[in-house]
Amino acid sequence: MFALIVGLAALIIASCAAFFSVQGLATLYAGKFISVCIMTGGLEFGKLIAASYLHRYWDKTSFLLKTYLIIAVITLMGITSLGIFGFLTSAYQENHSKVEIVNIKQSTLELKRLNISNEIISLDKRIQVLNDVRLKQEQRVIESGNYKAPRDQAYAAIEKSNIEIKEIQLKVEENQKNISSIDEELIHLKTQESSSTDIGTLKFVSQLFNKDISTIVKWFTILIVFVFDPLAISLVLAYNNIITNKKTDNVLLDQKDQATEELIETPTEERTIKNIFKKSLTPIKVKYQDIRK
Repeated sequence: MFALIVGLAALIIASCAAFFSVQGLATLYAGKFISVCIMTGGLEFGKLIAASYLHRYWDKTSFLLKTYLIIAVITLMGITSLGIFGFLTSAYQENHSKVEIVNIKQSTLELKRLNISNEIISLDKRIQVLNDVRLKQEQRVIESGNYKAPRDQAYAAIEKSNIEIKEIQLKVEENQKNISSIDEELIHLKTQESSSTDIGTLKFVSQLFNKDISTIVKWFTILIVFVFDPLAISLVLAYNNIITNKKTDNVLLDQKDQATEELIETPTEERTIKNIFKKSLTPIKVKYQDIRK
């Protein structure tokens, strides 16, 4: 049962490694996608067979063939690892590009929101200035008394301030609506980022180690590649080892059973021979007694 589990694990991991490697190399040579898939698939299968052959027939294989097969297996493991690395990094770049686009949009909207907020602050300051001017003109109206000219000038200034204040208030309301629209778009972008991407853990790790996220992804991918194909080859060799040892154990068990049967049968044969010898000696003993008489 355990041999079956090991064989199944070796098959699954080797198949995954082959699939990712074939996809990565075929993407690299996209001009001949199908041909590259067939070629790399055959090489992956040949690599597993070569590793199994070396394990089973190491003592019966010539030095030159063993050397070539070892070099071929190691080289193919490197090619497989390179294909897996290309496949995983390509998948990350595709996902990362979406994140970059979303981040650029967010940065642009946040900058726009900041500019509008600064404009609102400036408009509020202008309204405050106009209110101060209006208060001064109202005070001037009170102080002018019965003088018509200064009073009319003050009323004109007050009216002008009121008109400008209304215009500024309209601009402020429009800018506030723009800010609300920008906030809604930012919320939508954040929702889109969280639903369409899954690199939040890597972002946390990059912030934890104070490294760029691309650097974290690169080393994380290298760790996966370092384990992936070598583990597949190791499990294939382990499966071959289990099968070989199982056959050896069966042979030894058969030899032990045969030896046990021989040990069980030997006393019976000895007893049979002893009985025959005893029967053959009986007449002689009788004759010898007759002679003595």
